[in-house]
Amino acid sequence: MPAIAHDATTSTRSERRWWFAAKRCGQLVSATRWRSGRRPIPNRVPRLGAVTSEGPSPVRLIAVDEVLLEQLVQAAVSDASADEVTPPLSAGAEWTPARVAWLERFHRDRRAGFSGAAAEATWAVVVGHAVVGSVRLRCTNEQGVLETGVWLTRSSRGRGVAEAAMAAVLRKATALGAQGVRADTTTGNTSALGVLRRLGFDLEPTDGDCVRALLLFGRS
Repeated sequence: MPAIAHDATTSTRSERRWWFAAKRCGQLVSATRWRSGRRPIPNRVPRLGAVTSEGPSPVRLIAVDEVLLEQLVQAAVSDASADEVTPPLSAGAEWTPARVAWLERFHRDRRAGFSGAAAEATWAVVVGHAVVGSVRLRCTNEQGVLETGVWLTRSSRGRGVAEAAMAAVLRKATALGAQGVRADTTTGNTSALGVLRRLGFDLEPTDGDCVRALLLFGRS
């Protein structure tokens, strides 16, 4: 992930553990232009059981301001492994002050969106009134293609939240004029692979156990 201040010994590949794979897949990419000519993503966000017992709630993606950032950090620290959310800045999968600072800095540095130095935007994943994770979109060096990823709290998994959040971020990508979206995961991440398949991504094995997923909107 670009433009993040952290330990110089931490590789770009390992930073990508935050998104989908919890493995070291992918590479640093630069900003690019987008073109139109895309197929639409359905307007309906899938509905699912709420994190609380109050009944069904839609999944929403909300820009990460300071209020949401505090809630996002709390959700991560209390209900996710640090290795699922940050680069391996310290030994073990426990949360440390350095990992919390990295997470806060990551979202603050991306508030400028695609016009900022990171050429990337992030959103909190919200179910009802609960922040349960985040998603992102980043410019790549592939013409018209954005790269995405998601992490979720343990208690929100297995409820369709990931698929709903990914469907919502694909709609954001089409609204931005992207021609397609890619994601990186691993052969062992069967949940992520299932979500990507259901959303229409083509999956291609790359190095080792890494898998590259690609959805081109303009393809019939």
